[in-house]
Amino acid sequence: MKTHLSLSRSTLLNISKVYLIPLLMLISSINLFALSDLEVTGNITELGADYLVVEGYTIYVDGSTEFRGPSNTTVTFSFFQLNDLVQVQADMRNDGTYLATRVKSEDNSGGNENEVELTGYVTEVGTNSFVINGTTFFVDANTEYRGRHGSAFSFEQIQVGLLLEVKAYAQTNGDLLAVRVKTEDDENNHHQSELELTGLIESLTANSLTVAQKVFFVDAQTVVLDDNRMPISFSDLNVGDRVEVKGFRQPDSSYLAVRIKIEDMPGSEIEFTAQIESIVGTDITINGIVFLTDSNTVFLDDNRMPVTIASLAVGMWVEVKGFKKQDGSYYASRIQIEDFIRTEIELKGNITELTESYLIVGGITFSVDSTTIVLDHLNNPILYSTLQVGQLVEVKGNKTGTTTAKASRIKLEGEEDIEIFGRITAINSNSIELNGLVVYVDSNTVYLNHANMPISFGDLSVDQFVEVKMIRNVDSTLLGLRIKLEDGMNFSKINGVSGTVTGSSIQLPTGTYAINNQTAVIDLNYNIISASQLTSGQQVKVWAVVDPSSNKTALQIQSLVSSPTGVDESPAVVNEFALEQNYPNPFNPSTSISFTLTANQFVTLKVFNALGEEVSTLVNGNLNQGIHSVSFNANGLSSGFYIYRLESGNQVQVRKMMLLK
Repeated sequence: MKTHLSLSRSTLLNISKVYLIPLLMLISSINLFALSDLEVTGNITELGADYLVVEGYTIYVDGSTEFRGPSNTTVTFSFFQLNDLVQVQADMRNDGTYLATRVKSEDNSGGNENEVELTGYVTEVGTNSFVINGTTFFVDANTEYRGRHGSAFSFEQIQVGLLLEVKAYAQTNGDLLAVRVKTEDDENNHHQSELELTGLIESLTANSLTVAQKVFFVDAQTVVLDDNRMPISFSDLNVGDRVEVKGFRQPDSSYLAVRIKIEDMPGSEIEFTAQIESIVGTDITINGIVFLTDSNTVFLDDNRMPVTIASLAVGMWVEVKGFKKQDGSYYASRIQIEDFIRTEIELKGNITELTESYLIVGGITFSVDSTTIVLDHLNNPILYSTLQVGQLVEVKGNKTGTTTAKASRIKLEGEEDIEIFGRITAINSNSIELNGLVVYVDSNTVYLNHANMPISFGDLSVDQFVEVKMIRNVDSTLLGLRIKLEDGMNFSKINGVSGTVTGSSIQLPTGTYAINNQTAVIDLNYNIISASQLTSGQQVKVWAVVDPSSNKTALQIQSLVSSPTGVDESPAVVNEFALEQNYPNPFNPSTSISFTLTANQFVTLKVFNALGEEVSTLVNGNLNQGIHSVSFNANGLSSGFYIYRLESGNQVQVRKMMLLK
């Protein structure tokens, strides 16, 4: 018996060596090779800020969730609505809840050349139609109406000035029939009556406060927050506090504050406008800086409407407001999606280091030379040598590396600058009025369009929405330092299939839009491309304006199709070693895998099946620095999940993809 037992132990030991170690290795990497815990297809029966309910399952989303619309185009979580048919893949978290890895629209109507989606302001309402930016939409008994967050909405509630998202189909007679009309405005508050101010509290009463000469009343519904976005009472506010106030004009022309938030003094703030480089959980990396977010972080879409982190995507341009914590990390208190791409990053913060050839602001090193423009807080030219460590500045520049840039402009910021967002209600010879607030201009006032490009005072018009940075003069008047267009009644966004495309125009079901040298053209990942790469039959998104003569001009065009297959390289600025999600995904039988190299290096890119067995080597050699794209053909392989792994030196990145035959 003893001999038998000894043999058994020896045998078990040998078995352990042969099988147990590989088994433990497999278990340790199970997160890479495991299939989704849940895969369900059905209609969305409940929709929250960060979750959806499908077939009785409550499934949460976050910044890592992949969202796909019709024709497998990339969309954000806000795209989905109640009753939409979707396919969801999700993994179970430690707390027993499901987190979606992928949500895909199963609406097969995408890609229809007669289909169009348009977002814009209503300019006219008829008995069975309404007009947005010169485009007439008809309705019938089958038209579906949706309010924000599932609230009730009807045709009778449509009025001039309302912001709508419309899905329609071109009829044989050329008319556009709306199949879905969704309001993008809050339930009771329209953009037209919105006013948002940031400045010092000038006076307080028991039920009001005054900021920049504007009186805002409060009621029991007014939300008051401290600088950490924690609730406080109105009585906790003091004259001299710097606050951000959002309010809406009431029928008696007074303004009711819906939210008041104490702001950090400018010296401790950081504001950043740049592209999102990565989203990991609740951490967002922008220009090499990781911003932490939490439940108190406010996320806004390009219409300044509340969304969640799930609406963000890598490549998007965003404006981040936050601060540097005592432990050296950065916290984002607000992140707003920008409609238009920028050619330059923009950063506001204190100078922490200053030399003859560079300055450091917010962790970014900006090099300077004789072409760098330096301005005081009134936009007057000054010498670079007059700058000092600790001063609050706004720097614009072009990225040259992960945390470096070349400064094109440096502007001193005033500690008491006032910011306002609102609608232009009147234009005078030397001033504009924002819902009754008069802002004067002078020869130093800077004017910018939607895409942050210079324009003139003559380009402003009544009913445009603008963001204004201003100061108070000694005579208590307000002087505008910068006026930037944000939105307008003549502005709209159109999503549809392109018809005829030439170097000077693009045709959509809503009309023909001119393309000029100011039109920005970008791909699915927000990279700038040439207008010559647009073709007929592509799914595109167009940002456009209509002039008084009804001429339509494209400000920006985004191609919503994937890049061509095969091996390709892009001359874009490279900032990090990165492996992108394959596209399309799921795929059959081919898909494209893109990755970024920060230097010339030896690289391997391999594909494994769900058992960890290698099925293909796509790259095994030296490649140049840059963005690369490789085609993977899965002919001969069975349906299921596959892993692709990019490795170079001690750098490794892994992603999952799905083959569906």
